[in-house]
Amino acid sequence: MLPTDFDRDTFIQQLREKRSRILPDDIVFSVENGWLPLIAESLQQIEEALDRYGWIEKASIRQIKEKLGDLRIYVRPRRESASFPEALANELSIIRNSYTRRSVKTCEICGDAGELGNFEGYYQTLCPRHANHRRAWIAGGRQGDPFDD
Repeated sequence: MLPTDFDRDTFIQQLREKRSRILPDDIVFSVENGWLPLIAESLQQIEEALDRYGWIEKASIRQIKEKLGDLRIYVRPRRESASFPEALANELSIIRNSYTRRSVKTCEICGDAGELGNFEGYYQTLCPRHANHRRAWIAGGRQGDPFDD
């Protein structure tokens, strides 16, 4: 669960500063707050792996988003024609898969335990409380913010 005084902008700014070697300034965090701690952990592991293999200056995060209800973080070589060495590619794949699995068990809104659900064709990982909010919002004609308390 996120702390009650959690501030998204401050968290992201601190993350940008801490991971500036791999996180371009123009990266958009296209996820809700509940996954931001997962992103912070995964970026640390990605940065450490790139550093170990001597790729810290040659790669960066290209996208952070939710897709089909799970977290996606894309890291790519800075030069389009470059390829990661097999060992690094394997390690990055392990990191990516680990956080994808964790994301489908973590509420994207609040960070509590959640599960992947299908809400009339829209997949999202939510805790029971936020899943109920989403269902009520759909039943109410999709007016306003589905997660207003």
